[in-house]
This record gives sequence, C-alpha cells and structure tokens, in this order.
Amino acid sequence: MNEDASGLHFNIHEDLHDTTEEITDFTFLPRKKKYSLDPRKMMALTFIALITVGTVLLSSPIAQSSGKWAWFNHSATFSWNHFFSALLDNLFMATSASCVTGLTVIDVPTYYSTIGHVILLASIQLGGVSLITLGTLIVTILLGRVPFGGEDQVILNYGAKNSSRANSLLAQIVCYVFTFEFLGTVILFFRYYWHHGFTLGKGLWYSSFHAISAFCNAGISLHSQNLIPLRNDLIYTSTIALLVTLGGIGFLVIANLFRYHPWHLDLRRRGKISLHSRIVLWTSLLLSVGGGIIFTLLEWNNTLAFIDIGSPLNALFHGEWRELFDSLRHITQRICSGISQTAMFRTAGFNFIEIGEISPPANLLSVFLMLIGGSPGSMAGGIKTTTIVVLFLTIRAYLRGIPTVEIHQRSISDVICREAMVIVVYYLLMVFTFYFILLLTEKALIAQRGDFVLFYEVSSAFGTVGTSLNATPLLSPIGKLVITLAMYLGRIGPISIALMMAGREVSHRIRYPEETITVG
Repeated sequence: MNEDASGLHFNIHEDLHDTTEEITDFTFLPRKKKYSLDPRKMMALTFIALITVGTVLLSSPIAQSSGKWAWFNHSATFSWNHFFSALLDNLFMATSASCVTGLTVIDVPTYYSTIGHVILLASIQLGGVSLITLGTLIVTILLGRVPFGGEDQVILNYGAKNSSRANSLLAQIVCYVFTFEFLGTVILFFRYYWHHGFTLGKGLWYSSFHAISAFCNAGISLHSQNLIPLRNDLIYTSTIALLVTLGGIGFLVIANLFRYHPWHLDLRRRGKISLHSRIVLWTSLLLSVGGGIIFTLLEWNNTLAFIDIGSPLNALFHGEWRELFDSLRHITQRICSGISQTAMFRTAGFNFIEIGEISPPANLLSVFLMLIGGSPGSMAGGIKTTTIVVLFLTIRAYLRGIPTVEIHQRSISDVICREAMVIVVYYLLMVFTFYFILLLTEKALIAQRGDFVLFYEVSSAFGTVGTSLNATPLLSPIGKLVITLAMYLGRIGPISIALMMAGREVSHRIRYPEETITVG
C-alpha cells in the first residue's frame, strides 16, 4: 500500500492488473481498406473518355458533311496517310471542344454536318460543366482547407444562409450554367432573327450554339470568319463578351454576389463579399477595362479601323447632327470591339477583328492576357487572376521586408503563397517546353511565318484560349499532336497541381539545421 500527500490510498499492482484485463477484453479487427479514385485521376480519365468518344463520333459519317468516314473525304480509296491525317484533325477538334479551347484546324461550318455541330456543342457543354463543377469543389478545398464532403463550411463563408452538401452544390452549379446560357440564347436569337435576317430555326440554332460556346469559354463559331461579320452589332458583341466574362469569373463569385444584400441593416442578413470575390472582381475589371483601353489605343488605326469614324468635331462645328451621331456611333463600335476582343484574349477563342493583322505590341499584350486567363472555379484556363495577385503581393511583401502577405486587412498564409509560386513556375515551364518542341518540329512554318506564331499558338493552347495567328492549320502532324497535348495538359494540369497541394499540409517533426545560400 502507498499513501500520497492527500492521504488517499491506492494499490499500484491492483490498478495495473485491472487495466491489463480491460485491454485484453478488446478484440482488434482489421479495418477494411477503402478504395477511392484519386480526384486527379478521375478528372484526367473523364476528359480522356470525353475526347475519345468525341473523336470517334466526329470521324463518323453522321458528323461529316460528306456523309462518309472522315478519311474518305479526300479520296474514295482507303490509305493510312488519309486515315491518320483525318483522325488527327478530329482528335484535335474533340480536344479543343472538350477542353473548351477553341483552336481549329478545319473550317467548322463546312467540314461538319449539323449532327457534327451538335456533337461539338455537346462536347463543349459537357467539358464546361465538368470544369466548373470540379473547379468549384477544388476552390472550396483550397479556400476552406477542408476535405471533400466539408464544402458546407466554405459555402457558408460565401454568404449562404444554410449549409449545402455536394449534391446541392452541383445542382446550383448546373442551374447557374443553364440560366446564363438561356438568357444569352434569347438575346442572341433576337439579333439573329430580327437584325440579321436569319430564319426561325437557323436563328435559334446559331444563338444557342454561340451562347453555350461563349459561356463555356470555348470560342468555336459556326461562322467561317468567326464573329467578324457581326462586329458592327453592339448588342451582339456586348452579349458575347458578357457571357465570356461571366463564364470566366466562377460560380462561387456569382453565388457570393447574389447572396450579398447591401440594403439590409442587419449585418447577419446582409452577408459579405469574400476576399476571394473581391480579388477576382477587381482583377477582372482591371484586366478587361485597362487591357481593353490599351489594346484599343494600340489598334485604333490598324485592325480597329474597319469603319470610318469621320470627324465628330467638324460635324459639330457645322451643325451636321446626323454625321455627328454616326461618328459617335462608329467610335463606340471601335471601342466596344477593342474591349470585347480583350475579353476574348483572356479565355475564349472568338475574334471580332483579323487576329493575323494585329501589331506586335498588341500581340504581346494578348499573350500576357492569355497567360493570366480567368479565375478559379470557372470555365477559363490560364494561371488565374487570384494566383497572379497572390504572387505580386508576395513579391511586394518581400521587397518591403514585411513578414506576412496582406491585403484588405487580411493576411494570406504562406501555404497559399507557395502554391501560387508553384503554379506560375509550372505554367511557364510547360509553355516554354512546348514552344521548344515546336521550334524543333515546325521548321517550314518558322521559315514562312516566323517563330513568334509558335509561341502564340502554345500560349493560346495551354491557356485554353483559342485565338490564333492563322497558323494552326499550317502545323505539321507532330505540331498538331503537340498542341493537342498542350490543350489537354493546360486544362487538367493546374487543377491537378492545386488538388495535389491541397492535401499536403503536413507538419514536419524534424527540422534540419539552416545554412544560407546566395540568390539573385
């Protein structure tokens, strides 16, 4: 027997004996291992399956305007050369549609039949919905640092009144996508039907195709000259630009704005605009408006000089009000075309001007916009707006000697800063790798058009943008394969890296001695 300071008695041997008996009563059964598909593998396999099915269907007689298999378009007899060439072209188009890129190696309106156009549109829609669904779930993980199944915490942070499970989140996303696509279709239909003289059926088909292609940021058009014939229609160009912008902002930002009610005096009912939404909105506004103004000034007397604006001051001085109104309208059309084209450079492959005639400074600006792209959890590709902002904030903090990265009276964790750096380095490394490969394979194209067109093609493909300097059809078979791979990796690569880093917040128990090295 032992006695402690408080006078309490306890028997060590008896207590240990009782504890041992208690432990031996437990029966340890082996746990069944739960097998779950890695989200990265699931995403990669999903797009591979979508591209494979799309390639087969687009190559079939029902999709070809000739009514034959694609490899019989140029010759009635079968040859392996025609087979691989046609298969590669349709693989390219299926990848471009599924990854909502927009690059084309054929003339879409004449090469495919109506069913072929339907297959393209289905690939765009399925690819876009898959992207925004996966992207939104990934953003919830990265923002809230929660595993799959814990999305409700993050949704609450975006102003929702009640928590949402994954099924509810998916339903909201699908509703969000189809609502904006329907509204866009209605507006475009009235322009096609009343303003441009399309028949009822053709106007409805063209409006729905271009509304879905715009909102999904694909940029594939049923017009042989893309949207150049419609650039004088201010309502049409503004609608397309708005759809592309909404598709590139992301579901969480739109949902946050819809749930923010500034007129409520009660702060709990008013909601709040999250830091993520504020960064996305301000950065998108800066790139679209600021970049649009710079691009418009650079191209004012070049590609935007498709219409004579006259002299508004001379018309005003002589009291010619009709000419003054026409001059102001033409100036507005030029500005609208310039800003709308800038929105296309960030994420969609539509063009309202001749891209091949753009001046070198404007081309460099467009490449910069393509590399940045849209926002997380959206249809858009690129490095993403928030990633660029975090990178610049990190650089600013280090230059000022501030230990933490701060914005809007909030600090950003070191983990997010490292993720931004990794994504930017990965993105630039892949762009220059593909560019290097094309420099080796496209000697004939370089001799004809120069080497900058290759860098432009790679930036557009890996950023899933879709604009081109009219060099895509001139690529060799190897070059087409390289651009196809760039479109695929540009779509799933950044998301896969984000997923990989989201689950690697592991605390290290061992810390090695520090030693300095010289950088810079």
